[in-house]
Amino acid sequence: MKQLIQKFSYILILILLGFGTILAQEATPSPSLTPTPENQAKPVDDAQNVQPENLQGVPVVAPNYESRDRNFPELGRVGVDMMQQKPLSLREAIVLALENNKDIEVSRQNVRIAEFDLTAGEGFYEPRFSGNTQYERATIPNISIFSTNKTTTNSSIVGNARYQGFVKKFGTVYAAEFNNTRVGTDNPISILSPQYNTGLTFSVTQPLLRGRRFDSQRRLIEIAKRNLSLTDTQFRQRSIEIIAGVQRAYWDLTYTLRNLQVQRDAVRDAKDQLIHNRRLVEEGILAPVDIIAADTQVANFEQNVYAALEDVNRAENNLKNLIAQNRSDSIWSESIVPTDPVEIDAPSTTLPEALDLALQNRPEIQLNTVAADINEIDRRFYREQAKPQVDLVASYTTAGIGGSENQNFRSPFGTVCEPNAADYQSCLARQGLQ
Repeated sequence: MKQLIQKFSYILILILLGFGTILAQEATPSPSLTPTPENQAKPVDDAQNVQPENLQGVPVVAPNYESRDRNFPELGRVGVDMMQQKPLSLREAIVLALENNKDIEVSRQNVRIAEFDLTAGEGFYEPRFSGNTQYERATIPNISIFSTNKTTTNSSIVGNARYQGFVKKFGTVYAAEFNNTRVGTDNPISILSPQYNTGLTFSVTQPLLRGRRFDSQRRLIEIAKRNLSLTDTQFRQRSIEIIAGVQRAYWDLTYTLRNLQVQRDAVRDAKDQLIHNRRLVEEGILAPVDIIAADTQVANFEQNVYAALEDVNRAENNLKNLIAQNRSDSIWSESIVPTDPVEIDAPSTTLPEALDLALQNRPEIQLNTVAADINEIDRRFYREQAKPQVDLVASYTTAGIGGSENQNFRSPFGTVCEPNAADYQSCLARQGLQ
């Protein structure tokens, strides 16, 4: 019993000591990081069932704003009948551009001019045959002391022929000329009437230094050949540029039409989003400001539609400018619809093959090569012109005279009669008559 009383006394003492310690802590409180009950958040019940219109103190956003539904942007274009569409493939566009492009026609004419220049240059070495025929009759007063006639009448017929040839390799020039003249006169001092004069001449001219290997005419021929190649290359280059331009304009139009469709779809989707936002605002799920954001997005997409439509106008006009025959062509009032598919297989080639083909088919490289050849031809010609002019010239001429005795012939001098001649008496008689 005594032990039980001692244990109870110990427990009571411990309780009293603990109570005193607690009182001492309340009398001298120490700082603590634990928040007081006044700063602690009160628990919130999630199921409150409060409607937005019952809330107090909600700020009003754009109270006078009214969302007006707009029609879809007008897609008409100035000067183009949208109902009159023209399906056009890329091949047809290229053919029209090559047929109607004036630069192509000018390039064709330049090629023909170069061909004519080459033909004219080579024609210099073609054999030449020329002839001349004329008739002349003249009556002139007599001013000679040897004739007793008051006037003298002369008539002549001239017929000449000439053949000239060239040796292009050596610069040799050879010629043959045949001259004929028939002269008739009533002049008493002319022995023959009519009188025939005939002459035949052969000539050869061979340059020994300057002009033997290269001269101005051969220079013109070589330059004409290079110019023909040059104009042909320029024609190819211009054709390539036009074809590339048509392809670029064609696919630009295809892209802009597709972009216009995408922008139209974006406007349609934005309008659907606007309707959806209105319904959610009416149901209280979204704030009214979301309607303004959706309507602004619709306006932005509509602006993109107008920008895409402007791009279509520019792309279509660029293509029409390349393929139209003139400004009165009916294609200007038509709406072009590209028909070629966009899916094009990539060419199967390697980089070395592509580089080789590019170097072989680049017109610019060929143009530079032809220009270098022309410069070398000029250098060769001017080096040849620096040599002295030394030519070997040979000619042979033969002439002949024939005709009939002039019935009006009278010698202005006395006739000398030989005493021992058989016709001595008749000679004296003629002197007496004279």
